[in-house]
Amino acid sequence: MAKRWRGLLAGWLALPALAAGYHSSSQDIGPWGDGASQDGLAPRFIRFVARQAGLALTQDVRPLPRVIEELKQGRNALALVTASPERSRFAVELCRPASIRISVLYHRRGLVSPIGPSWFRQRSLGVLRGTHTLDGFIAQSGAAPVEVSDMPQGFRMLQAGRLDAMMCVRPGCGHALRQMGGSLPNLTEYAQGDEPMALYVSKRSELARDAAMLGKLKAACLSAAGRREMAELLTIYD
Repeated sequence: MAKRWRGLLAGWLALPALAAGYHSSSQDIGPWGDGASQDGLAPRFIRFVARQAGLALTQDVRPLPRVIEELKQGRNALALVTASPERSRFAVELCRPASIRISVLYHRRGLVSPIGPSWFRQRSLGVLRGTHTLDGFIAQSGAAPVEVSDMPQGFRMLQAGRLDAMMCVRPGCGHALRQMGGSLPNLTEYAQGDEPMALYVSKRSELARDAAMLGKLKAACLSAAGRREMAELLTIYD
């Protein structure tokens, strides 16, 4: 009997460890994530929040469409991605720890007065693969979108004359431009506004049913320590 009770006790003690194991995928779009190094701003912030909340977590970096699809299916329990009403249908929003600033960079080429959206009509515009943040601008302006894998690739294409303009996402854009070593002078920035980033929990994940843990994750994200962590990461990655 004692042996049986020891076995039951051992099994009971093991349950929290099993229940606490979740997986988080971050988007392979710099600086939020880098597929080659499996590191980036998003996995680092998620790791910080999980550690503060006491959540065991495995992580990887994948293409954005796969990150979103697995967030829908519940295989991606926790993700830091652009906030949207559509994503709130399949994920629980915990907090909005940062925003990204969206703009379009183009060569001035002797232009003196500010331009409007019509200037981009039928001009090639580099857009990060998998993103939809410029869909409204593209529809309004009539620009011709060209998908690129990352901002450095887009800026190289802009330098070579294969693009008329390139999407700029901050944080990350400043770092990508510095990598060009000043080889893109006379660029002008056409601002498009800010997009909030949200920390989401998949509604189909077991994590979404753990109210206590959701509270801890939200508190860690919104805490003063969480704000400091995000500020430091933004400084590092842009």
